[in-house]
This record gives sequence, structure tokens and C-alpha cells, in this order.
Amino acid sequence: MAIGEARQAAASRGCPVLAVSTGGVILPFDFVVYDQGRIILVRVRRLRYSGYEIADVEFSCRKEIEALRTISVGPEISRQLHVRGPDRHWHRYLVLPDSVEELGKKDGHCEERITGES
Repeated sequence: MAIGEARQAAASRGCPVLAVSTGGVILPFDFVVYDQGRIILVRVRRLRYSGYEIADVEFSCRKEIEALRTISVGPEISRQLHVRGPDRHWHRYLVLPDSVEELGKKDGHCEERITGES
């Protein structure tokens, strides 16, 4: 259910969302967002307790972050973690090779900061 809500939240920001059908193969992301020529691989996580600071998310979502980092990406592709807690608000994080950055909403775009990765 959280994945569907996250896809709906991304779509409400005006970004085309692509559902992923894998035929039973487990992928480290739940859906794909296309934003102004960039592809965003998104993993969704629901938290039981509030804790949205970077350190909290890195601890609570370490498995999801590690799984996203297994995907090699280029400058037009990024990895994000979308987290929802008991307050039902969505928090988005850009997963980089050695860090995690919180994302906000700016000018209606799904993602404001893109860092090229190789």
C-alpha cells in the first residue's frame, strides 16, 4: 500500500511514474520516476516511529540504502528513498555512494539536486 501511495505522491508533483513488473524477480527499487530527462529509481519504506534526520534514516533504512547502492548509475539516473512515518508525511532522500541527502520540493520538480554518479 505504501508503494502505491508513494507513486501517487510522485505523480501529484507532475512526474511520470513507471510501475515495475519483474515477474517475481526482487529489485532494490519499487518504481521509476521520469523527471526532466532524468530517471529516478525509488525505494519506499514505512517507518513505525518518527525519525527523519539523516542519521535516523541511515540507521532505520540501512538495508534499503545498501540495496539501492548496489545499482550502478550514471549522471542521468539517481537513487532515492521515499520514507513515510506514522505522521503520514512523505520524506525523500537522495542516496549517493557515500552519503544520503534530504530532498525537498522546489519549483514543482520532483528532485532539486542531482549529483552525477558513476
